[in-house]
Amino acid sequence: ILNMYSMIMWKILQEQDLINKVNQKYLESCEFRNQIVKWLDVTPNIDDLLLTKKRVKNIKARLRWKLVEKNNLEESDNYSKSEMVKIKEEISVLQDNMFQEIYNEQEEYEKLIHLVQNVFPELPFLHPEAGILKYMNSGSLIVSLERNLLNAEPVKELSIKHPVMCSTVQEQKFLLKGYIADTNIETQIIERAAKYHQVWKELKDESCLMQPVFLFLCKSDPIIYLMIPYYAGANLGTLQMTAPLIVQETLKVMKGVARGLCVLHKADIIHGSLHKNNVFALNREQGIVGDFDFTKSESERALSASMTLNGLNLISPELRKGQPPSPASDMYAFACLLYWYLDLVLIAFVCLRSCMLLLKAVSHCPTDAKRTQRKRKMLHPLLSALRGQNLHN
Repeated sequence: ILNMYSMIMWKILQEQDLINKVNQKYLESCEFRNQIVKWLDVTPNIDDLLLTKKRVKNIKARLRWKLVEKNNLEESDNYSKSEMVKIKEEISVLQDNMFQEIYNEQEEYEKLIHLVQNVFPELPFLHPEAGILKYMNSGSLIVSLERNLLNAEPVKELSIKHPVMCSTVQEQKFLLKGYIADTNIETQIIERAAKYHQVWKELKDESCLMQPVFLFLCKSDPIIYLMIPYYAGANLGTLQMTAPLIVQETLKVMKGVARGLCVLHKADIIHGSLHKNNVFALNREQGIVGDFDFTKSESERALSASMTLNGLNLISPELRKGQPPSPASDMYAFACLLYWYLDLVLIAFVCLRSCMLLLKAVSHCPTDAKRTQRKRKMLHPLLSALRGQNLHN
């Protein structure tokens, strides 16, 4: 009886296994049928993308001509201020129109990428002229732009390691960071920038990362330009010299920086280049982690000379021992930045308290009234300056 029972149970299990396999095949067949229906119902069309590209090309041609007119007028003996103002306005309108069409081009690319990923994987090979694969591999970053069309001006104070230029587009300032690259480095730059952009794209402003806007190649020189927002005077190094953050503001900003680093670490990206000029405080409350040098590997970035802060070494002990960069090395640099900034705030607070006590002592000192008044006048500017930073809060 036991043997017969075991044999029956074994047959039942075999039957259940066979039923599960048949059910799985049925579900796969249904999915395949749905995909076939979609494939038959949807006809991929790249005409809208090609038309948008044509409009971009026409606007770029008109913009080039206007820039030539502007240069000719500047060098002409018959210079007319009103004519120059008119040409500059036309150039600004053309630039805005060009960027609007580029945004439209990106939307068309996104529609086609959706088709490639879900219905038509063969689409890039059927229409190589559309450049779908190139756009996908760049993480939706590469666009057809040229530096000389942006009327950009060099920013000398930022052009220490790479050429950096500033351009205004649709009333917003952007930086163009130039990376000199051969074919091998060009591929690495695109891969690193694409991975970074994909992380930003998932969360956008909530990522607390610097937004990479566009990536484009220079036709005349072996230079790749990365376009990013320009947060003038908003990095911690500049703020410390001009208008230091108070403790509450510092904690808000550094909370955003910590979030940005965590987002990068979850995506398996080590920043490796965190320092006072690469951390930004938007509106003195939102912390933003700046981008890094896409020409360098994680190890090269982490061991760069910029990783010092007023004698404080931002390179973690394990890196100095030859170990590879890790999320811990980024957090070490973050902790050093936080310590540095709060330490400066504490020093200023001590100075403020000392000045107040000294002023109080001078006021109660039994000396000549005129001398007391002179001492008070000497101390008041320093006291007012310190109070102006709200450090006593």
